[in-house]
Amino acid sequence: MHAACWTCRSRTIRCDQTRIPCAKCEKAGLECFEQRPLRWVKGIAIRGKMRGRILGEGVKTSGEHLSAQPERKEILHCHAKSLTTDITPSFALQDPCIHALDRSSRFYLDYYNIRITKLFILYDSESNPFRSLLTYAMDNSTLQKCIIAVAARHFANTGHSFDQTDDTLSPRFVNANLDALHFKKQTINALLLSLSNPDPSQKDSIMSTILLLVFLDLLESGIEGWKYHLHGAEGLVNLSRSLLEPSASGYINSNPGDTVQETRRFVARQFSLVSTFGGALSGSKSSPGFGIDLDESRSQESIIRSFLGCPVFLLGAIRYFSNQRHVIETLNMDDDLSIHNHVRDTVTMLELTAKFDCLEWASKSVQSSISSAWEIQKLSLLSEAYRTAAVLYGKRVLRAFKASIETTAPDSEELVLRLLGVIDSLKCDPALFKCLLWPTFIIGLECQTHGEQQVVIGFLKMLWDLTFCLNVINSSKILRDHWKRKHFDGNLTSERSDLNVIEQGWLLI
Repeated sequence: MHAACWTCRSRTIRCDQTRIPCAKCEKAGLECFEQRPLRWVKGIAIRGKMRGRILGEGVKTSGEHLSAQPERKEILHCHAKSLTTDITPSFALQDPCIHALDRSSRFYLDYYNIRITKLFILYDSESNPFRSLLTYAMDNSTLQKCIIAVAARHFANTGHSFDQTDDTLSPRFVNANLDALHFKKQTINALLLSLSNPDPSQKDSIMSTILLLVFLDLLESGIEGWKYHLHGAEGLVNLSRSLLEPSASGYINSNPGDTVQETRRFVARQFSLVSTFGGALSGSKSSPGFGIDLDESRSQESIIRSFLGCPVFLLGAIRYFSNQRHVIETLNMDDDLSIHNHVRDTVTMLELTAKFDCLEWASKSVQSSISSAWEIQKLSLLSEAYRTAAVLYGKRVLRAFKASIETTAPDSEELVLRLLGVIDSLKCDPALFKCLLWPTFIIGLECQTHGEQQVVIGFLKMLWDLTFCLNVINSSKILRDHWKRKHFDGNLTSERSDLNVIEQGWLLI
């Protein structure tokens, strides 16, 4: 028999204590919590005179004058173009575990709650899964340290400019950089300890920590490191599956609540998405994989809980083209029949991708919070950006087969102009525009004129101002080197050289 759930206790009714979620919560349509959940409020108190008040309004706490609050406001308002710089962390997390931490750690947790959770999701909402990870962090110090490391790294990045020419960092950003390194080291050490003697009950927290380490890699560079985290997550999934088999000695037979299950599905989807986009820009010998197929997911991901807003079909197309790219490395280029079959299949997928109906997908993906025709149109444009980039990527792979090709897909020059227009039209919506790094990079590989290339650099600068992820700056460096080589080498006459530029293991999302 389970302990009485917190939801029933708060309603002052008798819990049936049969399972989680309990029958009474299910019947009432309420979310069943085993323990009292975190409550996110504005201000330093839930009730009383301090309700709604934030630190820095002349309030004293524990006899301490908080004269440093204006300085913190100045820090967080230093980049007006970022997604949420108009909101200053106010130590609003009302949990005893938070108040037991030092002032710096509490600041970073609040920073994560207010800024980072909006960065890695398409639409922020009450069900933001990245914010839900804070609940796990209250009982797991490893995940808590990782969240602090991510927040500190992002805050440190805001002290840099896109061009990074004369960046003289103030002490606050230098300290944030040191904090990020310190907490990252602590996270990895604690994670290694957990993995050396894995506790099945901690699997969700460990998987969440690994996922955040992937996103930390985006903030740091976006090259190679994320692949090691992905392989570690896959190993943990395989171990978990073995423990879930009834014949296993450590068999686990638990029935987690809906919230836990949804968080698990979300984390798994993000790993599959990282595997897809990372594999598209990785060398064939080190292409990552993840053991969950997006096409075989039991339920379609809600657009409200989507990271990039890329339709599942287009993710499958990108994954297919990426696999074909790796097949080229093993093909006997003198085997005409084998080449013909691969070319035929790639052309078929290319044409199906080009015909994907973005407006229909956007209309079906609409949630109650996205109701206007204009919002549907913008969501359609976002999917069109990924569709066009996927076709350009597929055509790049197709050229490497060195075969005469006939396809009904539009030519690359037309696609480049179309995609430039789509990305430009989404500049007015920061929430959608911040998801366009991969399409922007792919179109950058195809740009032929200096004018087009400068437009792409302008897009990347806007992405930096929105996200402060260093993989944006690194993508601009890759493209500049690529354009320089094209300028000196003509049109890069070797078809296979079309693929060499994307053999470095970059995660550009």
